[in-house]
Amino acid sequence: MIYYTEKEIKEEIDKGKIIILSEGKVYDVTDFADRHPGGREHLVKQVGNDVTQQMESETPHHHSLAAYTILKKYCIGNLMQKNGDLRHRNGTVKSNGTTTNGTVNGTANGVAHSNGTVHSNGHSRHHDSSFPDDPINWDEPILFQVPKLGDRYFEWVHRPIDGHLRLMKSEICESFSQCPWYMVPMVWIPVVMLLLYTSYTSLRDEPCSFAVTFSEGIPITSYHLPLLYIVGFLLWTLDEYVIHRWLFHLCPPSKYPVIVILHFLFHGQHHKAPMDKMRLVFPPLPAASLALLLYSVYCLFMPYTMALAVFAGSISGYIVYDMIHYYLHHGTPYGSYFRALKRYHVKHHYLDQQKGFGISSKMWDYPFGTLIKE
Repeated sequence: MIYYTEKEIKEEIDKGKIIILSEGKVYDVTDFADRHPGGREHLVKQVGNDVTQQMESETPHHHSLAAYTILKKYCIGNLMQKNGDLRHRNGTVKSNGTTTNGTVNGTANGVAHSNGTVHSNGHSRHHDSSFPDDPINWDEPILFQVPKLGDRYFEWVHRPIDGHLRLMKSEICESFSQCPWYMVPMVWIPVVMLLLYTSYTSLRDEPCSFAVTFSEGIPITSYHLPLLYIVGFLLWTLDEYVIHRWLFHLCPPSKYPVIVILHFLFHGQHHKAPMDKMRLVFPPLPAASLALLLYSVYCLFMPYTMALAVFAGSISGYIVYDMIHYYLHHGTPYGSYFRALKRYHVKHHYLDQQKGFGISSKMWDYPFGTLIKE
C-alpha cells in the first residue's frame, strides 16, 4: 500500500491533478472528472477535501453503491500523518502541510509511487466488483454473455460502471452499435425534410380526410402541414416516456435469452455504462426500427399522407431529445431548467432507475406517478 503525505498531495494538486480524500484514502479522479455525472465542477470544488460526509449526505444526493465502486477504481493510496500513521481527515489538505523523511514505496491498484509522485491509475478492462459472483468475462465482448446472469440481469444492468463496453467481436458489428452524437442530426434531419416534402406534395395534389366519427371527417390539406408538424413534435414527449418506461425499462424474462440480449442492446448497455460517450445516442439502425414502429402506430389513426407530417414532427422531437440526453450526460448545463434536468436524470441512473423516465421533459412523470422528488 502506498502512503502519501499532505505535502506530496499538495504538490500534485498544484500540477493540476484533481485529488480527493475519503476515509483516509487518496483518490486521483483527474481522468474521471469529465465523466462525473454531477459535472466536472463539483469535483474541482472538492480538490484536496475529504468527501466522506458529502457522499453520505442527502445534499446534493446520497451516493449509490455504484458511486463507491467507481471511486475505488481511482484509489492511489492512503493518507499518512507526520508520525507515519494513517489518517482520516475531515478538512482540506493544507498548502503548508508537513512531510516526513522518505516515503513508503509500493503499488496499489496497479499504480506505482516513486519519488513522491502521484500517478494516475490505468484504465484496464474493468471487473464489476459491485456485483457478487459476476459471471461476465470482461476481457471478451459481453452482449451474448448477458443471458448468463439469469434472474439477476435486471439488478446487474442497473449497477453502473465507469468505462467503455465492447459488445461484439466483429469490428463491423461493433462499429454499427456505436454512435457519436453528431450522427443523429446528420442522419435524421434529411429524413425529416424528405417526409415533409412528400407529405406536402401528396396533400397538395390530393387532400385527405381525418376521421372524427364513422360518418364525418376533417379535411386535411397542405395548408395544415405546420400544425401537423407541431402536433407530431409535441407527441414525441409522450412517445419518449412510453418507450422509455414500458419498453426500455421492462424487465426481460430470463428464460428468453434473445429478449435479454435485445434489451441490453437497446437500452441496458446505457444503464450499465452511462458515461460511455459512444453508447449514449441511438445508432441509426436500432433507431430506424423504433421509428418504423412509431410510424406504423400513427398510420393506425390517420391517413398515411397526414401521418408523414406528424411523423416528421416526432422525428424532430427525437433529435432534440437525443441532443438533450447527450448534453445532460456530458455537458455543463447553463440555466436553471437544464441544471435541474441534469440533476433529475442523474437520479434516474444512480438513485431510482424505475422513476424519472422523462428526459427532455418531466411533464409525463407527474400524471403517471413516476416523478423523482428533488
